[in-house]
Amino acid sequence: MAKRDPRRVALLSIRPRFARAILSGEKQVELRRRPFGESVSHVVVYATAPVQKVVGWFEVGSIQHASPRILWQEHGRAASVTREEFRAYYRGARGGAAIKVRSTRSLRQPQSLSMLGARRPPQSFMYLDWHVFDRLRSSPTAKAPQF
Repeated sequence: MAKRDPRRVALLSIRPRFARAILSGEKQVELRRRPFGESVSHVVVYATAPVQKVVGWFEVGSIQHASPRILWQEHGRAASVTREEFRAYYRGARGGAAIKVRSTRSLRQPQSLSMLGARRPPQSFMYLDWHVFDRLRSSPTAKAPQF
């Protein structure tokens, strides 16, 4: 029996532009208005329309919860967004999270959400069972995003 990591896996809906940037290594921090638990060790990336597929995953280096001002100061450059995009995203928010990306994997063949047992993409995020993530990790991967 395979050893299970006690940490959690989150499925995130991410715009294709940002999903490509994450999986190619250009985007090193994913910003979120709504943070998830510190126990998340991996993030599965669902690229939103027009792709609408699970395209890869990454290991979480760390998660920092802070005000938008601090997040911009410490992670703006690594987040691959303009100052205007950042301000629009965090408008009205008191805080958010910066998820440091480490060790990405792109799927050679992007998968449907049904492969993960999900019926629709999460608005913000949803947790996945480890056995579902293990099945995804056994899928063939590519060196660069394939979408």
